Amino acid sequence: MKSATVRKIESSHDDLYKLFGVRYFEANQSTVQHSPEGDLYTYQVYFGAHTVKVEKGDCVFTLSEDKKTTILKRGPISFKSPHIATVIRGYSPEEKTSNINYGTNLPYVNGCSTRQIFPPERPGDPTLQLLKIPPFASEQAHHIHSTARVVYVVDGRGHSIVGMRDKSVRTELKPGMLCVLDKMCPHHFETQDEWLTVLPVHVWSSTGSLENDHPMYAGTFMMNQGASGGEES
Repeated sequence: MKSATVRKIESSHDDLYKLFGVRYFEANQSTVQHSPEGDLYTYQVYFGAHTVKVEKGDCVFTLSEDKKTTILKRGPISFKSPHIATVIRGYSPEEKTSNINYGTNLPYVNGCSTRQIFPPERPGDPTLQLLKIPPFASEQAHHIHSTARVVYVVDGRGHSIVGMRDKSVRTELKPGMLCVLDKMCPHHFETQDEWLTVLPVHVWSSTGSLENDHPMYAGTFMMNQGASGGEES
């Protein structure tokens, strides 16, 4: 019997994206990212300072300049985004704001917790969540989602582990970073001696009426092979 370990793949971010469908951007970068061709749901991510134009019938999840307030706006609108803005095509709920300093109130796996910043209007609608991961934790077992996650790192530090078995890449997550996980990207987050707080946009969600049946649980499919892969014969 031998233990498989996380092995760093010597590759560029472009190679990593092609392999697993993940994109990382540092806090000082500026980029506009589009949903992959062929996705069921269309979105655009504006990272860094950008003028964002939202068409009628679309909406945008964005963050105030002081990073304390999340904002949901509907089109048509044009505005300057200082940090992060995710435009969702074909979804146009009422406009809302929420203070993210209120913390979390719903339990999640492995000691984590979450709050539905902007809950889905109906099952399957997009949602913005606040996810807090305590120190020395793994946010989940290695898993995939059936739709994309646009994850903004608000505070703390941790790691994103992407890949399969020992063919996995460990990327440090720091405040102000962006992580875009395409659908079916095998991943999980881990922390060391700090809390990690992130804002994930779920491009598609699933929800219910029970306390532990909310978008951070529903639509998540566990995998029987983690980033470390366990033991092999």
